[in-house]
Amino acid sequence: MSIEYERDALQREVLPSGQEGRPAHARSFVSELRGSIAVQFLSLRARVVGLLTLIGAVLVAMSGIYVFIMFNQNLAREAELRAGAAGEVLAYAVRRADSLNEMEPILSAIGNAPYIAEAAIAGSDGRIVASSHPSWRGKSIAAIAAAYPDMRTIAPRPISIEQQTQLAGGNVRGGDYAVWLDLVDDGARAVAIIRIDTDRVAARLMGQAWNTMTWLAMTAILAILTVSMLIHRILVAPIEALRDYAQDQQQDEAAKPEQGDEIGVVSRALTASIQARRDGETQLALLASTDGLTGLGNRGFFKAALAEAISGAERHGGYVGVMILNLGGFKSINDTLGHDSGDLVLQRTADILKGCRREGDVVARIGGDEFGIVLRNVRGADEALELASRFVRAVGTPFRLGVQELQQASCVGMTLFPQDGRDADVLIKNADLALSRAQQEGAGACVLYRHELHLRAIERNQIERDLRSVVARQELKLYYQPKVDVATGQVTGAEALIRWHHEERGFIPPSVFIPVAERCGIIVELTKWVLAEACRQNRAWQDAGLLRIAVAVNVSAIDLRRADLTDTIANTLIAHGLSPQYLELEVTESMVMQDVDTVIGTLRRLRSLGIGIGIDDFGTGYSSLAYLKRFPVKRLKIDRSFINDIADRRDGHVIPKVIIDLAHALGVSVVAEGVESADQFDMLRELGCDEVQGYFLGRPMPAAEFEIFLRNSPAGGLCPPAVAGSAA
Repeated sequence: MSIEYERDALQREVLPSGQEGRPAHARSFVSELRGSIAVQFLSLRARVVGLLTLIGAVLVAMSGIYVFIMFNQNLAREAELRAGAAGEVLAYAVRRADSLNEMEPILSAIGNAPYIAEAAIAGSDGRIVASSHPSWRGKSIAAIAAAYPDMRTIAPRPISIEQQTQLAGGNVRGGDYAVWLDLVDDGARAVAIIRIDTDRVAARLMGQAWNTMTWLAMTAILAILTVSMLIHRILVAPIEALRDYAQDQQQDEAAKPEQGDEIGVVSRALTASIQARRDGETQLALLASTDGLTGLGNRGFFKAALAEAISGAERHGGYVGVMILNLGGFKSINDTLGHDSGDLVLQRTADILKGCRREGDVVARIGGDEFGIVLRNVRGADEALELASRFVRAVGTPFRLGVQELQQASCVGMTLFPQDGRDADVLIKNADLALSRAQQEGAGACVLYRHELHLRAIERNQIERDLRSVVARQELKLYYQPKVDVATGQVTGAEALIRWHHEERGFIPPSVFIPVAERCGIIVELTKWVLAEACRQNRAWQDAGLLRIAVAVNVSAIDLRRADLTDTIANTLIAHGLSPQYLELEVTESMVMQDVDTVIGTLRRLRSLGIGIGIDDFGTGYSSLAYLKRFPVKRLKIDRSFINDIADRRDGHVIPKVIIDLAHALGVSVVAEGVESADQFDMLRELGCDEVQGYFLGRPMPAAEFEIFLRNSPAGGLCPPAVAGSAA
């Protein structure tokens, strides 16, 4: 019993109300029938037809009402006309009759006239004295006089009155009209009662009414059909075509819209289309904010996330850290291992940064080898630097890339909200400034933005702007510092040093504006001008009969990597008519160790022209002795940092002695720069140094002063300090 009860309960749950026990095919048939009926009656065509049918029915009904009203109006007018005609006859007859009794024959004739049932005349007392119907004689119609007390003011025309019930007995129940008649004998007025056979009048007018009704109904039907055709052609047909198109676009049967009218189908199709477009726009926005290689957000996403973090910090307080991490030496990975390997390194870095981030932090790739991290809710600068160090250590973990084992270096620039800026762009800019400083400090550096970095950036921008102007106008000056042979005291050469006298800031040292020139690309034009001016001035001194010396010009690493440097120097020498032996190029030790093979090739081509090559600041870099043998070097210049303590007599002379002995063993002469005292000069002479340069022998001076210095310098002995001092 319980099983049956459960089965019945289950059926009642499954089957809708009223369908228990129905066969499945019967329910399906009923459902299809309901759907078909719903489609037929809910379709736009059915609605339009129904509406027009209703309008047509209203028009036909209004036509019937109109015909009915017109029928009654025509009936009343026709009866009034008949009564008026009879009244005119009676008025004419009364004026010629001697008494009202003589009117009997005339009333009988009128009563037998078409559409007139009876006629009678009542005197001024309201009693009928003559009638076409014998039973009416003597009956009173005083009610008419009571209804119209001032009978003399009433025009002699028939007036419709209520049917006189006391005049019953006639053959026809029609409409009664009263006509007032003037009596000749006493000037009184009599009343004529004329009963119109309205049934006969109505019967005659009925045919006309039906004709009018028929024409009006046909006109309404034709108008409805015409309007229906126009609406179908103009409105229904296009909407049905749009519905069919919308249904055809539903490829998946399960995704087809539910049954309904055309507007519903089209609206659902349009809704689906709009939703698809929105989904597509959302997908495009997502793709536009995503880096395709790493799957991280791009720079736009990073800025938006930073703006959101700033907004949250403004509401709830706290710090927001902005960190920019740069991969060191990434270009060399692309150049040596290929771009596919570089892509793998970027993907690895992205995975590491995502794994190291805290909850709520945002990681994005904002440049080729730069990643940005938004650090939410940091407690201060110390925590931000600690997090940055953790990122750097994680990225620097050794890993294998194919058969290569690599260790990726990186550095970080950081800034904090709100102390370093309250805008996303400002914070990113400050983080870039800190990153530039970190790159200068080397791999693994984490630098927090300081206001001094911003001031330095402003200063660099001002220097770059002004430097471009002075280079274009050739307003820079060359100063010359003499080189003196230690053994003979003769001036053997000079170093051309560029000087910039700013109109507002005074003299700006080369250590300030030369790095700016290298970074912004002005160094190429600057080197060309220095070479041309040095060669021109040296040739002018030779033409003036002065001592023939070599002038040394400093070149940058950018110049050495230029393929046209040799041609530029050769053309400059030819243009000014200067022999190559009177031009020397000085390059720093660290410079020649960058891209060694290219630098060696350039230096050898220059040496083959007869140009002397000198290595400046020797001992401060990391040059290899094996490479030093390959360099076509004519001179080594000992850095001034080793000369400062050379006269100490303890161990300050050791490094200069090693450099001098090494250079002589390689067949290279040695120049010591920064010599500022006689003790230093004497010690260098004891160590076997070949040439010296410094304020003890002559400071850097303009071309005119250096010319005087050359003229006053003895050719065979050491220039006394007094001479150098006077030249200064």
